[in-house]
Order: sequence, then structure tokens, then C-alpha cells
Amino acid sequence: MAQSVFRANQVTSKKDKVLLKLTREFAPPVVEVEEEVPEYTGPTADDLRREAEEFKKQWEADKQDLIAKAQEQADAVVKKAEEAAFGIVKKQTDQAQVIKTDAEKQAASIIAEAEEKAQKIISDAKNEAQSVLNKAEADGLAQGRDKGYAEGYEEADRLIKRLHTMVEAVGAKRQEILDSTEQQIVELVLLMTRKVVKILSENQKSVILSNVVQALKKVRGRGEIVLKVNLADVQLTTAHIKDFIREVESVKAITVVEDSSVEKGGCIVETDFGAIDARISSQLSEIESKVLEVAPIKSISKSDMLGAEA
Repeated sequence: MAQSVFRANQVTSKKDKVLLKLTREFAPPVVEVEEEVPEYTGPTADDLRREAEEFKKQWEADKQDLIAKAQEQADAVVKKAEEAAFGIVKKQTDQAQVIKTDAEKQAASIIAEAEEKAQKIISDAKNEAQSVLNKAEADGLAQGRDKGYAEGYEEADRLIKRLHTMVEAVGAKRQEILDSTEQQIVELVLLMTRKVVKILSENQKSVILSNVVQALKKVRGRGEIVLKVNLADVQLTTAHIKDFIREVESVKAITVVEDSSVEKGGCIVETDFGAIDARISSQLSEIESKVLEVAPIKSISKSDMLGAEA
């Protein structure tokens, strides 16, 4: 145990400094320095909210602008396709008119030539008949009036029959020329119709949409519909299913499927009660049948037109 009280004889004075070793070390007190928090000067929550609203409005404006530009481009494409189709129709119409005019001129020339020949034949026949009669009269004076006149009239009758045969042949040739000209015009019109419809159905999206609506309007009863279209029209018709149902109230649901037998622009509508064929080829065949029913042509048929188009 360390001594804490000392007597006088136990204490010794020393001139030098005496360093006493501390039993523990004492560190200087730590002064806590408060760090100054910088003042926030950025945008407030309201500022951020306003900025977000402005960005949203700007985005809506930009989106509408993009939609408008896309619509303008789409309208330009449709207009260009319509102008191209119109140009083709006009060109083919002009060609048809030229062919018709040439055919009419050729027919008129042939008819005029045939009529001229017929008149010449008639004139020659009359002259020959008159010569025979004159000769018969002369012979009759020499051999007997009755016999001469009989032979003369017999020869005249023969010439008149020959003349009638020639006139009938000229008339038949004239009718043949007219029939041939009309046939060429009808064939050309039907061929032009097929080509123009094909161009429009392949370049205008509205053709398939209108075709589907018209076919659906023929559906009787309310139920589910299977709509068969060309592969190229599947995406477009699928995107407008709601529009079809809204347009035709009798339709409950529509399922779009691809069918390779359907040309682009056409469709087949299948229901529980049967099918409606609205293919482009079927509609064209129906038009051709009605045209051929009233056309004064016996040698043309639908099979001929299908071969001409191929």
C-alpha cells in the first residue's frame, strides 16, 4: 500500500525538478464543432410538380404534332395512289377510245366498199338483164316473140336471184364486222375494269374495310362471325374489329383468320347460317355476268375474260 503521510525526516529536499509519472493520461477536451448545414436553394415540390405538368403538356403537343404529320403522310400516300389509279384508268380509257374509233373507221370503210361493190353488181346485173331482154326481143322477132320473151324472163329471173344472194352476203359481212367490233370493245372494258379494281384493292386500305362492312350488313341473325381475309389484310381488319361491330349491330363477335384463296381487298364471311363470298374475283365475275347478259355478243364468255386477264 502506498504511503500517503510522510514525516519530516522522511522528506528530502532536491534542487532539481522532479517529474512525477501520471498513473493515467489526460487528453484535452474535444470541442464539438457544429457543422453548418447549407441552405437548400433548389426547386420546391410545387416547382417540380409544375415542371412535370408543363413537360406533360409539351409531350401531348408533340404527340399530336407527330400524329398530324403521320396523317398528312398517309393522306399523301392515298392521294398519290388515287392519282396513279386515275391516270391508269384515263390512259386505258383513251386507248379504248382509240381502238373503238379505229374499229369504227375500219368497219365504215369495209361497209362502204361492200356497198359500192353491191351497187356495181346490181348495176351490172341490171345492164346484163336489159341486154338479155333486148337480145331476147331481137331473137323473138326472128324466132318467135313468145319463145324469145320466155327465155329472156327466165334469164332475168336467174340474174335477180343471183343479185339477192350477193346482197345477203354483203349484209352478213357487215353484221359480222359490227359484232367483231362490239366484242373487242366489251372485252377491253371488262379487262380494264379488272386491272383498275386490282390496283385500287392493293393500294387503298379503305377497300378491304368497306368490303367487310358491306358483307357484314348481309348477315342475318345475331352471332359470332369468322372473317377470312388475305394475309396482307389480317392486321388491318383485326385492328378494326370494334369498328365493324359498332357499324353492324347484328354482329356479336368477329374472329379474323388468314385465307390464301382470298385476294387482297376481298373477304369471306362465315356464319352459323352459311357464308357470304365478298372476294374481289367473285364480285367481278358477277359484274361480268350482268354485262354479258345485256351485251349483244354470242362468242364471248367469262372463261374467255379470265384467260385474257391471266
